[in-house]
Amino acid sequence: MQNSTKKNIWFALAYAAVLAVGLILGQNYAEESISIGNSSFIPLGTTDKTGKVQKALQLIQERYVDKVGLDTLQDAAIKEMLSRLDPHSIYFPPRKAQAMEENLSGSFDGIGIEYFSINDTLLVTSIVDNGPAEKAGILRGDKLIWVNDSLIAGANRSQEEISNMVRGKRGSVVNIWVSRDGKEIETPMKVKRDQIVVSSLDAAYMIEPRVAYIRIKRFGERTAEEFDATLKALDKHRFDKLILDLRGNGGGYFYAALAVADEFFAADKLLVYTSGANERRTDYYSTDGGLYENGKLVVLIDENSASSSEIVAGAIQDLNRGTIIGRRSFGKGLVQEQFDFGDGSALSLTVARYYTPLGRSIQKPYKFGNGQYFNELNQRFLSGELTQEITRTDSVSADGRIYKSNSGKLFKVIGGIMPDIYIPMDTTALTPFYKEVLAKDLISKFVYNRLIDSPPSFAVENFIEDYELPSATFQEFLQFVRSQEVSFSQQEVNVSAKQLEGDIKALMGRYFFGNEAWFKVRNHDDYMIQRSLEVLQ
Repeated sequence: MQNSTKKNIWFALAYAAVLAVGLILGQNYAEESISIGNSSFIPLGTTDKTGKVQKALQLIQERYVDKVGLDTLQDAAIKEMLSRLDPHSIYFPPRKAQAMEENLSGSFDGIGIEYFSINDTLLVTSIVDNGPAEKAGILRGDKLIWVNDSLIAGANRSQEEISNMVRGKRGSVVNIWVSRDGKEIETPMKVKRDQIVVSSLDAAYMIEPRVAYIRIKRFGERTAEEFDATLKALDKHRFDKLILDLRGNGGGYFYAALAVADEFFAADKLLVYTSGANERRTDYYSTDGGLYENGKLVVLIDENSASSSEIVAGAIQDLNRGTIIGRRSFGKGLVQEQFDFGDGSALSLTVARYYTPLGRSIQKPYKFGNGQYFNELNQRFLSGELTQEITRTDSVSADGRIYKSNSGKLFKVIGGIMPDIYIPMDTTALTPFYKEVLAKDLISKFVYNRLIDSPPSFAVENFIEDYELPSATFQEFLQFVRSQEVSFSQQEVNVSAKQLEGDIKALMGRYFFGNEAWFKVRNHDDYMIQRSLEVLQ
């Protein structure tokens, strides 16, 4: 029997310095995988075994016919070596390494606003409560004109340029000129930069009496603390049923996933284990005192749920703690350790695989290269896996289990968590017209151009339940879409209208009532949510 090391969650917190399962965002999965903070440090240099590479670089530097940048060559050499390994062993240049660290740490130094570019002008769409911008007098709906001595409005500046202008060292002051209600305010807002904390939870509320809903967007440094606090805050409503929404959650810190999973179990339950060629098997067990050990539980996943999300879902499924609803998860079961270089760059190296309590490896194949690996989700769509109801069969191939669609088509599934209840993607509204509206971001442009000057005369809950987009407003939206050179038929409008009206309402809700309102609106008509509520009855 393989030697095993037993660890509980508290040890995992200490061990967090060397384990991570990666963050997957958007289509840049390979570049966006990230290792955990507090990682190992490597001084720039070489060991005896890398002498050949170092010698080659030295020869190029000393003898090559033209001048070349040694740093560029070193980076290229590292990237080429990692490309021969697996899709999630990644080299991060200094700036990207810092950005990834900020993303998972859940904080950065800035002024605390979100903005949207309209006609090359930045509209403030959200302000952090009691944050630097709010304290300085900036309001939602203001338009940024100048930042210090740099013109913003009409200057066609990149997102990176703007971010660099408004962010800065904590305690430093930035002068911002804004226009409000069409008039430029002559006196600048003096904004003192501070730490901005960004929650890793998108929403947490009572979706029905006794039924709580929590959506985690990533497993970051503060997720365990935020999740615990949220469970305690919702407890006053005496809930005994929970929907945990991990759809679109690309992962994050290993220890954060363990801490969240731990809340659902009594002590001494194996939650996950890791093992690799140079890493002996390590078991991770639950501790006592879980905040939600006994209530009914549904976990929602989809094809963009990865890494840490799969650890939580895998433990829930293997230990029969709850019901998994949705679509097959991404299939990332590799563990990275991050090594930091002295110049701020970092190497995120895969050191182990993780396995569910029953010994399932979640990792999907990557032997055919990164291109095919990251195109696999598209292949799921083209094959019909994402859009048809499929059920498990008794057949098992050499490298995967066989599933069957309601039309009789067979699918061989390798990697990822297959839900207990499969909900196919609803593509009814995805007309060419709707896709072009999304591609050109016309919903945001319409809402922020036309609908934010007159707040709805509803409280947030009444807005969610009762507000319906007036037909005249929808016709105005269609006229706006035509003005943006988008052609469409009446049939396409009929098919996509309900989805578009919901999208517009959700964005209005987010602007007027905050981020959580967006999810409340979307969840109201979400079939996966409706199915979850049925299961919890």
